[in-house]
Amino acid sequence: MKHPFKSILCLLCALLVLFPAVLPTALAAPPNGEVDVDIYSRANKRYETVRVPVVNLSLDGSPLLSDVPALVWQERTMIPVRLVGEKLDAKVSWVDEADQVILRKGDTTIVLTLGSASALVNGKAVTLPDAVPATVMRLNGVERTMVPLRFVSEQLGCTVNWHQASYTVSLLSPGKNPGMVTAIHADANAQTVLISTDVKPEYRVQDFGDRMVLDFPGLRLAEGFPGSIRVDNELITSVRYAEHGSDLYSGYAHTVRVVLDLKEGITCQKNVTVEAMEGGVVLTTFLPDREHGSFTSTTPLNPSRKTVVIDAGHGGSADGAKYEGVPEKAINLSVARKLEAILKDLGYNVVMTRSDDSTVGLYRRADIANAVNADLFVSLHANASETNLQARGIYTYHHPGSRRGARLAESIQSSVVQATGAQDRGVKSADFVVLRETNMCAVLVEMGFMSTHEELMTLISSSYQDKLARGISEGIVRYLNQQ
Repeated sequence: MKHPFKSILCLLCALLVLFPAVLPTALAAPPNGEVDVDIYSRANKRYETVRVPVVNLSLDGSPLLSDVPALVWQERTMIPVRLVGEKLDAKVSWVDEADQVILRKGDTTIVLTLGSASALVNGKAVTLPDAVPATVMRLNGVERTMVPLRFVSEQLGCTVNWHQASYTVSLLSPGKNPGMVTAIHADANAQTVLISTDVKPEYRVQDFGDRMVLDFPGLRLAEGFPGSIRVDNELITSVRYAEHGSDLYSGYAHTVRVVLDLKEGITCQKNVTVEAMEGGVVLTTFLPDREHGSFTSTTPLNPSRKTVVIDAGHGGSADGAKYEGVPEKAINLSVARKLEAILKDLGYNVVMTRSDDSTVGLYRRADIANAVNADLFVSLHANASETNLQARGIYTYHHPGSRRGARLAESIQSSVVQATGAQDRGVKSADFVVLRETNMCAVLVEMGFMSTHEELMTLISSSYQDKLARGISEGIVRYLNQQ
């Protein structure tokens, strides 16, 4: 008896021999999806529906969008003729009697005839790539004349780059600067790396675990700065960069590669966000959000024996940061007063370096704390970043080498993040005057970024300030209970 499994196996083997390239192609899903488009058949004089991949398209770094997108048909990328013509400053006209579309730009005239495998360029016949003609396509009831993108664009002086993995075509206008990476800066305060470019860049991100790679296809490095920069970042050890030729991406003559070496336990996926802007890319590093369970205050031990100095940063003639008309000093004082009320209710002795909008020098703040022989000093501030207007989150600083300061900072940081749900930017050390000149355990809390509109709106909210004060007080209580 013939075994049925052997028959099926033989059939599959025969299919693989006859059609070796069919299965991989069928299984590979185009990255931008597919659409069912109606293509007019001149031979049959009717529309025939075909499923085709969608292509992303950009010109000089900006997306090109149309009611009928760029599509792959018969292995060529097709684009609405009026879209590509107008974007490249060509005049587009139509000759009904001859089924011809004509593009004119300067001394160049291109004549494409529907269904014809050749075109006229300045009166000379030219065979179209793969003999794919201009044709009429219809999508969602919208009818457009589609032409071979690369042929038309190159005839009009454009540079055309194709990226296979993302099905993306990048067009560069004639004489257009291909784009430069002009500078790379690290902002220790915002924990960001800013890669500045003179165009809105196209980029690719690769995660290699212990390092992160950003590639900028088509861009070059401006001269005058080295291949690495020093960074003061809690999560990144170094930033390196170099200009490559066409070895990285087919179709691109140049690519700038930027490599971020990450500290142990840090990953691109969990700890770095990437945001493209008009003039570059910003990478922001952050610690993962802590688990925000129910918040329960700790009962303090012997609070009457402890003195806490609360320092509302800035004041008087020193506004601190100022965004959208809001001075930092006002936020600092408001949270300080709320924190004072909570700690007093718990039975602690509380001293304020300022209780109103008065000017107090940095050394004077330390003197006040030293004079009352305080147990703790907590300075309150709001943050800002000039390079990243989307920066968010809370830091807590201690003085370098201060073990007790580090413990207090960690206690406050974990508690205030849990209370607020804010992004955790971790504990840092810094040689601030108020941390260096105080005799007791001292920390400085950066409660959020005023330079980010959404976070500024949160910081001026009374209910959110209540959460900040409650979280900071909880961190203080936990630390003092462990002494």
